[in-house]
Amino acid sequence: MSIAEQARAALGQYDLRGDPALRQLEATHGAFHVCASGRAFALRQFNPCAHPDDLRAQFLLTELMCELGLRTPVPVAAKNGQLLVEVRERLWALFPWVEGRPGRAERAEDMAIMAAVQGDWVACADQLKSDERWPEIVACARKYRQRKPWAWVVPLDQVPSFARQQRVIERARTEGPLGINAAEFASLVSELERAITDFEDLLVSSGVREMPHTVTHGDLWPSNIVVDRQGAVVLDLDCYSLEPRVTDFARAASLFLQGRSGARNAHLFQRFQARARLSQREADVLPLMMCAFDLYHGASRLLLLLAEPKLEDRARLVPVIRSDAQAAQRCVNEGDLLRQEFLGA
Repeated sequence: MSIAEQARAALGQYDLRGDPALRQLEATHGAFHVCASGRAFALRQFNPCAHPDDLRAQFLLTELMCELGLRTPVPVAAKNGQLLVEVRERLWALFPWVEGRPGRAERAEDMAIMAAVQGDWVACADQLKSDERWPEIVACARKYRQRKPWAWVVPLDQVPSFARQQRVIERARTEGPLGINAAEFASLVSELERAITDFEDLLVSSGVREMPHTVTHGDLWPSNIVVDRQGAVVLDLDCYSLEPRVTDFARAASLFLQGRSGARNAHLFQRFQARARLSQREADVLPLMMCAFDLYHGASRLLLLLAEPKLEDRARLVPVIRSDAQAAQRCVNEGDLLRQEFLGA
């Protein structure tokens, strides 16, 4: 059964009149634009690592965020009243179609919109803490949620714990060097191991794990917003985690730095902070969380390297992982510069 046939089988479980017209979306695997009786929908297939309980909690979070004013599509119920349908052991959900243009990282306007939306997210999530359903959402904000065989959703203040639990270093030493120069591979693994140890020391000394945590989006990039005249609609809440409140902005701040042209980015943090209202202590750990994002990539890319069948692709990952392994040292050496860049202080 092709993916288009699976999509039609999934649609058959919804109360849609007529013969729906489907168009597969190129940018997202397993997603379709659907037209039925003059209405438009997005039909989405979730990856096989997605757990139904996680997805149900995600949909509950979506509904509650909408009630608080954050714009995000709420899934449509199937004929049996469920929000998830299954076709060949793969889960699907149907959402109202969102009109607008996709956000783009290279557009300064979209970066500013995203920073404001991230602040709105923090404000709404903080309000949810008093809701009776909050414990249910938190219970599914698992520490390490698998998205692919080598890719995980990891709270950034838990990266060293994740690397230990998944035995990233031990696996690399057991399974490597996989055709890569043995001395170079051993040096790479040792650098990453040292970075993980150093980073854990920084987490302890900063006290970041004792700071206020909230449910973060986990993947709030420009590609996960749709911009229209009213502002932005947030998509794909799959990766939500329980993290320090500055973390979504920290992930995006790494993108801001990659795309900057010499301009300071303090205005972006100001857009975020106007809504998030972090304490100064929370804001000060922004460089630490930015570097945690790099270190997470180092650990996950090493897992990817171990799973990559092509020697040339494995070789291309080596210098990238080596750069990621410098995260802890960058935090020490450049922390004040990063605070000046974003916090303006």
